Amino acid sequence: MFGGADLQECTKKQKKEGLGFGHDRISELPDDVIINILSFLPLRDAVSTGLLSSRWLDLWKHTPYLDFFDTDDIYRTKCDTEHGSWDVGTCKHVKMVNSVLESHHALFLKRFRLHFYANKSAQSVVTKWLGFVWSRQVESLDLNFRCDMQNYQVVLEDLLGEMRPMKYLQNLSLMMMKVRGEDISLFLKNCPFLRKLRIEESFLTSDVHISGATLALEDLQIEGCVYSESVIINISAPNVCIVSVDARPGQLRFKNVPRLADACFLMGGPSYTMQHFTSTLSCLTSQLLKLTLWGPVDKLLGKGFPRLPNLKELFLDEHTCLLPFTYVISACPRLQYFSIRVGIYLSSQCHILLHMDIFI
Repeated sequence: MFGGADLQECTKKQKKEGLGFGHDRISELPDDVIINILSFLPLRDAVSTGLLSSRWLDLWKHTPYLDFFDTDDIYRTKCDTEHGSWDVGTCKHVKMVNSVLESHHALFLKRFRLHFYANKSAQSVVTKWLGFVWSRQVESLDLNFRCDMQNYQVVLEDLLGEMRPMKYLQNLSLMMMKVRGEDISLFLKNCPFLRKLRIEESFLTSDVHISGATLALEDLQIEGCVYSESVIINISAPNVCIVSVDARPGQLRFKNVPRLADACFLMGGPSYTMQHFTSTLSCLTSQLLKLTLWGPVDKLLGKGFPRLPNLKELFLDEHTCLLPFTYVISACPRLQYFSIRVGIYLSSQCHILLHMDIFI
């Protein structure tokens, strides 16, 4: 029988052992389990775990996630002098990427992401980084150089000279760089299992052709990009189901997209007419289930709105009058959910924005 003091001491000992005091249970885990745990940490923290024990020192080098992300840079705007004075040789993020890639050993990567400011003066070092990517089995590649000045943007064409086939790549995101249509075609050719392609806030320098009878692409986003009136976006992808793309007069064309059911169009200014809209939708009218329209689309909502017999969900951006919606509703007999934002101008300095969800 235990006395009161002995029982209390025994209980304390059991609690300590239960909480792991005096016994390192984590170190008993297999390396692959610890590596999986480290993959949930920010890269800098994962590297720091090497201080815990000599056994942990090199485990971060096998994590399947390489995520270089500057949170401070998201909300900072660069001025011309900062663009010109930025030095690739002193940038702490560039140094970190170089250091990590020199030590990292994993052949399979779930994600490789670069999200920090870099301009065209970093072309050679970025080419070296992508050389690392080409030599790995990467599932998701995300490049955002946070440079909004066209004259300073990284040129994608100059980075792809040594590109190799990427049979494991499923997601590709390119932001804030100069992109040719030929660059996109090269990725589509070398990435046969690419499922999602995202190009945002970049400068498109030539026609874009998202085409191919064997394309696996299912989700396409081309948003907020800058390009001239001569640049055409052609989409002919038999497996694409979701599209979110800039819609400009005569510059967006669809062909052979039998599975496309969810479309989002960002309207290209006041010159975009009902004729442009109906032309864009001409081969989609019977298959669309969900449609989202952003931008100045008041002129598209009246008489002449294309008939969409199977549309179930419609999302519309800011408008000033509800009357034209009667034409829209009659053109969509199977509509079930209608979401609109209505802007009411009480005066030149007073603007009220109402959001209404209508279930039909």
